[in-house]
Amino acid sequence: MRVAWATELGDPRRGNEDFVAAAPGAVVVLDGCGLALGTDLGCVHGTAWYSRSLGMRLLSRLVDGLGDAPQAGPPVGPPEGAHRPDERPLVGRLAGAIADVAASHRATCDLTCPTTPAATVVALRVRGDLVDYLVLADSTLLLDGADGLQEITGGPYYAAADPSAAQYAITGTVPLGGLRAAYLMTDGATRPADLFGMADWRGLAGLVEKEGPAALIARTREIERTDPRGIRWPRAKPHDDATVAHCVFEG
Repeated sequence: MRVAWATELGDPRRGNEDFVAAAPGAVVVLDGCGLALGTDLGCVHGTAWYSRSLGMRLLSRLVDGLGDAPQAGPPVGPPEGAHRPDERPLVGRLAGAIADVAASHRATCDLTCPTTPAATVVALRVRGDLVDYLVLADSTLLLDGADGLQEITGGPYYAAADPSAAQYAITGTVPLGGLRAAYLMTDGATRPADLFGMADWRGLAGLVEKEGPAALIARTREIERTDPRGIRWPRAKPHDDATVAHCVFEG
C-alpha cells in the first residue's frame, strides 16, 4: 500500500485540529471537533493535542496488533444490528486508544465536561490478504474496488473520553485483491460533494487520483472563496481544516 496525503488548516487562530499519519500497512485520519473559540473544554491541552494523541495511539495499536482495553465507566452496548466484537477487529483498537488518551490527562483535566476534546476517526489496516476499515462520526472513506466506488460516512458519535464510543463506528473488511484505492477525508475536504454540490464522490476521487490530495483541498478553498460570508452555502466556518489521504493498492 502506497499512501500520499495533504492537510491544511482552516483558521490560523486555532491551528490545524486534523491529524493524519501512516505506517506500513496502516493509515489514520482524524478531525478534531473544533468548537467556537473560547469554549471551555475542561482540558488544558486542547483539541489539536487530542487528535494528535488519539491518532498516534490508534496507529500504534493498528501496527502492533494491541487489542481491547478496559472501558472507563459503565459499558455501553453496541448499536442495534452490530457485529460481535471478534467480527469488528478495529473497534477494540480504537477503544483502547481512547482509554489510553483519557488515562494520560485525567489527572489534569475534567473529562466529564460535555465539551471535552473529541474527534472523528477514519482508519484503514492491511491484514494479510484483507483490508479492515473503521469510520466514526462525519469523516468519509471512499473504497474504490471491483464493484465500483463505495462511500462510507459515519454517524453522530465521536471519540472523546469514553472508550465505548468505538462501538458506534462503522467497520468492515474487504479482500485486498479487489481493492484498487482508498480515500480517507475529513469533512473540510469533502465540502465540494456533501456541502457545495459541485462534484460527486467519483469526481473527488478522480481529482485526487489525477492531481493528488492537495488538489482537492485547493479546489475546496477555491469554491469557499466565492462565498466567504457563507450566504450561498451556510456553514459555521468559512474554511475548515481539510485532510485527504490517498491509498493505492498494488498487485
